[in-house]
Amino acid sequence: MKAEFQITYFLWKARKDKDGLAPVYIRSKQNSDKQISYNTGVKIDPHQWNVKKNEPKSKPETLGDLETKLKATYKDLSNQGYEPTLTDLLTHQNDSRKPTDKNIVAWCDDYLKSPYSAGQKKSVHTLKTNLAGVEKKKIAGFNSSLTFDKLTKPRIKSFFEWLTSHGVANNSQYKRLRALINVAEHANLVIPDLKSYEMPYSTANALKPRLTWHEVKKVMETEANSDLEQVAKDVFLLACFSGLRIDDILTLNQGELHKFYYERIQNKTKQPVLVTIHRHNEELFKKYIDGVGYARQTLSAALKPLLMRSGLTKKVTRTQAVGYGFNDVTKPKYEEIAFHSGRRFYARLLNDIGCAGEITRDELGHSFKSVTELYAGSHEHNYRVARVRKAIVGMEEAMEELALMKVA
Repeated sequence: MKAEFQITYFLWKARKDKDGLAPVYIRSKQNSDKQISYNTGVKIDPHQWNVKKNEPKSKPETLGDLETKLKATYKDLSNQGYEPTLTDLLTHQNDSRKPTDKNIVAWCDDYLKSPYSAGQKKSVHTLKTNLAGVEKKKIAGFNSSLTFDKLTKPRIKSFFEWLTSHGVANNSQYKRLRALINVAEHANLVIPDLKSYEMPYSTANALKPRLTWHEVKKVMETEANSDLEQVAKDVFLLACFSGLRIDDILTLNQGELHKFYYERIQNKTKQPVLVTIHRHNEELFKKYIDGVGYARQTLSAALKPLLMRSGLTKKVTRTQAVGYGFNDVTKPKYEEIAFHSGRRFYARLLNDIGCAGEITRDELGHSFKSVTELYAGSHEHNYRVARVRKAIVGMEEAMEELALMKVA
């Protein structure tokens, strides 16, 4: 492959306009059997054409800019392992330049410019900040020039030990590891030590505060301040009354809505699940069966103010694993509530109203007796749906009585 793309111009005299100006073209067979021509949009007087050099005697600024872009694009794509044709160069001439080596920080920056989700970018931005922090402390062998090929297991371990010493929770450390892997994959780099690295500590999520029936009822009664907040509220309530994971709710159109149940293949487990349709989720399923239209991060940000107005402001404390130790974290409850809290609420709700054991497991898709039976709608499934629907009808009255008994 040539180290640099060679620009070849030609003047198409046969296409002179009424003013006698001819268009300037670029042509190339670069890594292609077929000659490719491209009209630069520049027109000149044929008398201003240098026949020996095959270019304008006085090159217009437009052609100079185009030439610079094409050469930079050729170098960029070549460094990524491509053998670009003129068509490739013209297609990608306005792309942002990719890093030319394996520098971690440079690829983090490139990742942040790319069309990934807000959550993925947030993790990478946090990772980049952490790397800068390690460099300032001059430990763990990290610095701004560190490349992926120098990212050995001892160095990775030192990085996570540094995070632990700064009180970063284990599940948050795991997000840093995933961010490193995502950036490496974005750079098309295979780093065995990174791919096979296992966290030395447990990365289980910290215990989350529980939602009560009365708290969920308050959310139901709270008016949304915007269309986006209304969607966030609906999605949260659908999680509370279906037990579906947020990824599955955002892709309801991948499943099928029946009269008494909704069925789909779960995104996380790739296993089928059948969720009972009842009075508290039926309209929500119908409303969003064709899709929600927002990303999880956008909805999560919109949900917090609504939860706060719903009265979930009491301080709650949860235990967070950091290394082999534990920290207590105290925050307003609404800050600790997520869409997955709704899934946990539905599991406890079913237990509280007498649909425990296999009924709850099957509703949430945690385990199955038989995939065939679930798809066919077995007697066990029909019995489960009937039990859940009947229990939901009397749920509010039972919850009110329970609250009165506790006060008494």
